Amino acid sequence: MVIASELSSTQQKILDAAVRVFSEKGFAGATTSEIAREAGVAEGTIFRHFGTKKGILQGILFSVVKEFEKSQVIDSLTVSFERGDAHSLVSIIKKQLNAIQQQLPLVKMLFYEAQFHTEIQEIIVDKIVKPILDLLGQSIEKRKEMGEYRCFDTNMMVVSLLSSLWGYVVWKQIAPEQEILDEEEALVQLLNIWLKGVAVNPQDC
Repeated sequence: MVIASELSSTQQKILDAAVRVFSEKGFAGATTSEIAREAGVAEGTIFRHFGTKKGILQGILFSVVKEFEKSQVIDSLTVSFERGDAHSLVSIIKKQLNAIQQQLPLVKMLFYEAQFHTEIQEIIVDKIVKPILDLLGQSIEKRKEMGEYRCFDTNMMVVSLLSSLWGYVVWKQIAPEQEILDEEEALVQLLNIWLKGVAVNPQDC
């Protein structure tokens, strides 16, 4: 299956419908007839554009990768890390977290299905996860060389940062009534906890 650089309105309608159906029933439990009904198109139209149900799933993923690349988030994060600009960094992270929250059913569906489809997992890792990990790892290594960061294992530092940010997204979804701080202040505190730890420093109090 080949996905065009720009999706037609029909293709986009099919993919949007598929996200809703896959999110509700899972990939294995969904049928192309249900997707066609949800999209308001003939089932043959789905086969003409995507070939198979797996082709639809790949189409969803390719569209996500394309949007990720268009967002230029990697370039923006690189500049902010290099400058050590915390406010700019929070602004970028906030924008990306908001985008994730708006598309949470899609994100959850893709990560769930990646457990069962190796090719989906590989694309997510190669096109989205690895570039972010590489960027953060390189930036952390530079800060360590400059004596600004402690000599913890770089991979573990990356994992701890991403885990805290992803945990915040999940927390907002499952316990929104527990949120006291506004989002920007919460992100500032998360970054400060990551950068400085939680041990008491008299100068901070």
